[in-house]
Amino acid sequence: MIYSQSNIKNVCIYLRLSRDEEGKGIEEVLRNHRQTLIDLVNKNNWSYEVFEEVASSKTISKRTEMVKLIKRIEQYHFDAIVVMDIDRLSRNEYDQSDIKRLLYNTGTYVVTPYRLYDLRSDEDTLLLGITGLIASQEYKMILKRMQRGKMFAQKKGHWTNGQPPLGYDKNPMTNKLVTNNRAEDVEYIFNQIVEGTSISGLLKQLELMGIKTKMGSPFRYNSIKRLVNNECYKGMMVSNRGIGKNIGVRPKEDWIVVHNNHEAIVSESVWEKANKIVNEYSFKAPRSKNRIYPTSNLLFCGQCGKVQGCNYHPHIDKFYVKVCSCGNRTFHYNPVLKMVKEKILDYKQEILQVIKGIDDGLKDDTTEYTIQQLTKQIEKVNKALLNIDFLFEEEEIDFLTYKERKATRQKQLEAIETELQQVKNRDQRVVKDALIEQMQVIEKLFGNWHFLDGKGLSDEEVNRLLHYLVDKIKWTYKKGGTEPKLEITYK
Repeated sequence: MIYSQSNIKNVCIYLRLSRDEEGKGIEEVLRNHRQTLIDLVNKNNWSYEVFEEVASSKTISKRTEMVKLIKRIEQYHFDAIVVMDIDRLSRNEYDQSDIKRLLYNTGTYVVTPYRLYDLRSDEDTLLLGITGLIASQEYKMILKRMQRGKMFAQKKGHWTNGQPPLGYDKNPMTNKLVTNNRAEDVEYIFNQIVEGTSISGLLKQLELMGIKTKMGSPFRYNSIKRLVNNECYKGMMVSNRGIGKNIGVRPKEDWIVVHNNHEAIVSESVWEKANKIVNEYSFKAPRSKNRIYPTSNLLFCGQCGKVQGCNYHPHIDKFYVKVCSCGNRTFHYNPVLKMVKEKILDYKQEILQVIKGIDDGLKDDTTEYTIQQLTKQIEKVNKALLNIDFLFEEEEIDFLTYKERKATRQKQLEAIETELQQVKNRDQRVVKDALIEQMQVIEKLFGNWHFLDGKGLSDEEVNRLLHYLVDKIKWTYKKGGTEPKLEITYK
């Protein structure tokens, strides 16, 4: 189209796409739009500059080329801005007002292949306002459809959260996660944590072996914690958890959880153990000023319940349990530590007796069958929930029916999952496995401790192993008492 405005000499061409709207590929669509607009300005003998980007219209501040363009328009560099459609400038109603104000103040025209708009003309301003309103409403509808589509994909177990985590790729055919050659690195990290490797020891091992994060950076405490807390590694998909960046987390009942969704890198039991360890004190990032003792954050006052620390007296080269404010007295730390070690080793005999009792009672145990049946029921209810969502998406049922049916099924699912967890907690095989793992930890504690013997397990390693076994150690040494008393509560 040839335009008659003689005061238009120099223009800017602005091209923006946020997705493949024509199904030809973003690069191909942009190429077609670019050529159309260049042909338009050449027909009108205008000089031009091109500003092009692939970006969402959510907000101008995130669109780098638009920010550059606005600064140039503010300096009166262009007589007009040339776009394919008005909504290419923005579909955000607040940004639209700012852009129109800028174009009005600078006297900059808006040119499309179909029409020229002059913001200082009442007729054009009204037309632009109506066009912008329609574009804004269209954008909101598109956003809603995209969100519904994303949630439906998440319920089917599709990966929709950008880059897959370390050890996984996204299968383009199924849109689900599949393991890659970094899966063994992830498995190694989990196993080292479960086997009792300290945070500092694990980081050192990873550095020596050249194992880095997905982004190629050295592992740090927080990156290990994020990895271990990721449910993907046990084959579970959890999505729809966050409300928005830095806003918060939705209630758990609104999360989308798909069990056994893809190939797990570690078993659920290993994931649970590692997850528990990294979220306990014994695996927290160490602070340089605080020394870790074998009983750090495990020794508690038996009278008032406060955590009991240790003091070192350099002039006599001895360690003492701190005096508690409630009057619980101090004592040499080494004898106390020996008492702890002896009691832990005695605990082994108790475990052996419990395991023998479990073996005698396992012959007629039907727990495994019950777990299988409950798991099948959970799968059925999850399928029913998917069908309810599909019916609502296809407008086969109204919103009230949808809410009622979904609430009924969610209550049913919650009841079955609660029963399953209770059965698992009673599963004697699981109990036996846990006891065997405790035995393995105790076997490690049979060796030398550096604090007591000058060689063997470091203070941090002993502390990690004790945290795996022990919930708390109550320490009491009352005034007038002849010796301290220890009471150990095991996990």
